[in-house]
Formats: sequence, C-alpha cells, structure tokens
Amino acid sequence: MNQEKIGSFIRDIRKENGLTQEQLAEKLGVSQKSVSRWETGKTMPDYALLPGICEVLNINVAELLGAERIAGDDISKKQVTVTAQKLISLMNDRHIIKKILCAVLSAVITLACAVGFYMHEFDVSVDSTADLEGAINAYHFNDEVSADILERQAIGNRLYVLYGEKEYPGACGLACLEKGIFGNYRFVGCDDSDYRWVNAAVVTIGSAKYCVTYCVNDLSEIDAYGVCGFNNKSGQNPFQEDPSLIRRIEYQGAPFLHFTEIADSVSISPFQTKYYRNGAEIPDEDLEDVLGERSVEGAPASSYGTAELGLFYVLEGIILLLGFIFVRYFLTDAHGKGNPNS
Repeated sequence: MNQEKIGSFIRDIRKENGLTQEQLAEKLGVSQKSVSRWETGKTMPDYALLPGICEVLNINVAELLGAERIAGDDISKKQVTVTAQKLISLMNDRHIIKKILCAVLSAVITLACAVGFYMHEFDVSVDSTADLEGAINAYHFNDEVSADILERQAIGNRLYVLYGEKEYPGACGLACLEKGIFGNYRFVGCDDSDYRWVNAAVVTIGSAKYCVTYCVNDLSEIDAYGVCGFNNKSGQNPFQEDPSLIRRIEYQGAPFLHFTEIADSVSISPFQTKYYRNGAEIPDEDLEDVLGERSVEGAPASSYGTAELGLFYVLEGIILLLGFIFVRYFLTDAHGKGNPNS
C-alpha cells in the first residue's frame, strides 16, 4: 500500500469536489493539519475514518486504497479481495505502531524509575563541606551530632571522612560513603568515638584489607605510634597471645587519617596501639600522664550502618527486569501481529 500515492489521490479527488483542506477536515471532524499530512503521504487516515472520507469525496474504499478510479459501478471479486487485504494491512500497521510505541514508553518509564531510584539512593553531595556536614548530622538519627569535617580520603569507590565533634572537642567520627555513577554518594556507615587517642579499625575495600588509623586530638609528647594486631591463622585465641606490631608510623600532629594495607589474616584491636617518645615506647601505666584522658565524657560512641546496601541493587535489578519483560512482550506481540505467518 503506497501511502504517498493514496495521499495524492485524496488531494486530487478533494480538488475535483471543490473542497479545501479546511472544508474536508471540518466535514470529517479532524484538523486541517491531519488532512495535510494525509495528502503529503506523511501519515495514513485512521481506518475508522475511511467510510467518511469515501462518502465526502464520493468514492468507494477500493478506489481510496487503490488510489485510482474504478470504471463503472461494479467492483470485481478480485478488487474486493485486494481491498480487504489492504484494510487488514492498514489495521496491522496501526497495531504494530501502537505496540512499538508501548515498548518505547515501557523502556522510558523503566529507565526513569531506575535512574530516579538510583539518584534518590545516591543523594549526598560532597562538593560542599557544609552540605556534607549536614548529611553526616542527619545520618545520626539517634544521636545529636555536630560534625566538623577535618580530613577526607578516597580509596576505590569509597570516600572516608574524618570529622570532629563540635560539642565535644577531642571526640571524633569516621564516615564511609560509596560513590555512585552520577558523582553523588550514599552512606555506608559512620563510627563515632569518644576515644581521644589514636583510633584503629579494619576496613575492606574491594579485595584489599586496610588498617585505618585516625585522631583529631593533638598528642604533643609523642613522635610515633604503632598499630598491633593478631594473626588469625595462628590457631590461638587472640586474647591469649601477644599482639605483634604491624607498622610503626611517624606522628606529625593531628588531625590525621591514615590507611595501611594489611594481610587478610590480620585482625586489629582498637586499643592495641603503642606510643613512642624519643624513640622509646611509653609504658601503659604512663600513657594517661603523657597523653591525657583517654575519652571525652558525654561524647557519642556509637556506630551507624546502612542495612539495605545490597537490597538496593536487588530492587534496581527487579525494576530493569520488569521493564525488559514489558518491552519484549510488546515487541514480540507487534512482530507476531504484523507477520501473518507467525
């Protein structure tokens, strides 16, 4: 079925009947723009309009779809068959277009939902210190925290942020955020500490394991500190064996945030830290005299974690899977309807 040929035929017959595009459009209850698009071959009239077009232009459906006049008043069986086939083809073409549009709409809605859900999850901006401090404060839904960001360090897709507690000088916290594909972040967790000395913890980033040490309180009388740990492969109870020194780090003042890669078999105790002055280790019984009080009274000492880290990706996968199913359904159905042999 030649769409342009049919359009030219409609134009010629309209002019034979002395009608303008506006007049034909008014009689059919459509816009002049629709008539213009028919006549230029850009679109086909809806099959529901075919009887009305034929009545206004004084032609029959066989002539309209064949785009030519038929001599006499009789239509042969062959012409009826051809006309019926063209009508079926027209209806199938419209059906296919609708199904393709439904598939496109399904894809757009799926992407919009997936992207919107993703951006809602990864909604923390780290460009502004004030915004990041506000986000850390809001993340502490049970504790009143007033964060003062001091240091930050990115490792892989994780960002670690060291912050002091404005209301409790000497107390600190370490926030961990995960970077999204659009540049914003989401919280993985926050650890608040009322411990004034060097805090130590173990974090795993990808396939690597790190000992992270951090402190916001200036320890003026030490020149180095060392982190001790236990070898889990030893088979002994860690609390019954002496921890070994993993690494000794030169102390250059606070605040600081330091990462040291360690073996997977090593575990760290936050209180197994040694302190050195003038090259010699400070005995445990002298530490408070040298470093001051161990903790800040009344400061927050809690941990917060985002429980649904993995669940988010499961939900994203479900959204994309449902979208794929709908798109595939519409495209398969469109193919089946458009192919008489399917």
